[in-house]
Amino acid sequence: MSSSDQAATNGSGGSSGNKEADDTREEWEIRRDELKATGDGHFRSKAYQPAIQAYADALQLDPTNHIILSNKSAAHLANGEKSKALHDARKCVEHSDGKWSKGHTRLAAAMMSLGRYGEAADAYSTVLNELDPNNEVAKRGLEDCRKKEQQLREEKERELRKMQEVLDQQKKAEKEAQEEKETKTKNDNSDEGEEDDLLDDFFSEVEKATEKPKPTKNTPDNDSGEEPTNRIKTQMNDLGTSQSQIDRLLQVNYEWKNLNPFYVLDIPHTIDDDSIISARYRALSLLVHPDKCLDDPVRAKTAFEQVRKAMNQMNDVDKRKHVRALIDEGMKQGKRDWKEECSKSSNVHPDNKEGLAQAQSKATMKIFAEIEQKRREIERRKRKFEQRERAQEDDEKKKETDERRFHNEWREGERVDKRVGNWRDFQVDGKKKRTS
Repeated sequence: MSSSDQAATNGSGGSSGNKEADDTREEWEIRRDELKATGDGHFRSKAYQPAIQAYADALQLDPTNHIILSNKSAAHLANGEKSKALHDARKCVEHSDGKWSKGHTRLAAAMMSLGRYGEAADAYSTVLNELDPNNEVAKRGLEDCRKKEQQLREEKERELRKMQEVLDQQKKAEKEAQEEKETKTKNDNSDEGEEDDLLDDFFSEVEKATEKPKPTKNTPDNDSGEEPTNRIKTQMNDLGTSQSQIDRLLQVNYEWKNLNPFYVLDIPHTIDDDSIISARYRALSLLVHPDKCLDDPVRAKTAFEQVRKAMNQMNDVDKRKHVRALIDEGMKQGKRDWKEECSKSSNVHPDNKEGLAQAQSKATMKIFAEIEQKRREIERRKRKFEQRERAQEDDEKKKETDERRFHNEWREGERVDKRVGNWRDFQVDGKKKRTS
């Protein structure tokens, strides 16, 4: 075949040197590179959607090209499509066998945009520790991740401080209101004193359940190995029977009532002595352990899990402090609710300690329930987002598979057509030579 015939076959013009250079690639490769160059041009001019389309068309011809996948990920990220940027970045790392540092930095950038700073830091660390220790992009990215993580920690600390400030302000406002009422009339002062006495009496009665007996001459001292055993026995006597505790822990709506670990262990929230809390836990565990409740092992197991869950919260000092603050707020709110109910109804007597206790218990449980509802809502949204992200990835994978199958079939058909065409051209040229 002459050089002019070869140029026509390759669909290229210009010098013979350019023809030979183009001839080293197949037509689909030339088209792929043209589409990539088009996408690069759009990206530089910040026309991200046309750039994404050009890269997508190029990937139809070469679905495993990690460079085009990297560029498409960058275009998605610049266009605000974070999940799609993450999807393409993962494919880029996969098809570069994890040995291309830029693929990992693309993955890290997508992770950062989604707020996954820990995973982004891992990706940057992979570049610096395994691929390119001097990579400036990875160094800056890793530093940014650490700053973001620090900012998140500081924000959480600020939220906790703000919550504490709100509680302190409420306490201060209540104290000021109390002092103002005391200065008005002696009757108000008398009423407030009586209600405070009622609250103190309520706590005193509750604390009796776990109050440690005073040591006598015959009682072993604190260093003796017998005291913890005696303490647990005392706790078990205060707690009553196994069946009564199982019924208490598994009453209606127990999953909401048992959010308060002090309620589960049946001790006042004012107790902060680890030895008393531990003794109460062991005593209650012995009462409701499935091995000790052969008549009702299923419910006993559920009750035992509730006790163990509560103790896990109590072992965390910060959680215990937070729970105590919530209960304090619930007690105050319950007291306010009780006063309001007494003022509205003549049938409700303010000296009714049981009514006050019920109002405080109800207000406390409401606070815990509201926090738990918020936590569940956050978890629900998180799961929904992850499901949407997985569905999107599955759709992208299916689309890529379909496009790859279509392209392979098209390319195979093109080769067949090309071979048939060359054979026909050869036959025509042969006939011309014979007739000339």
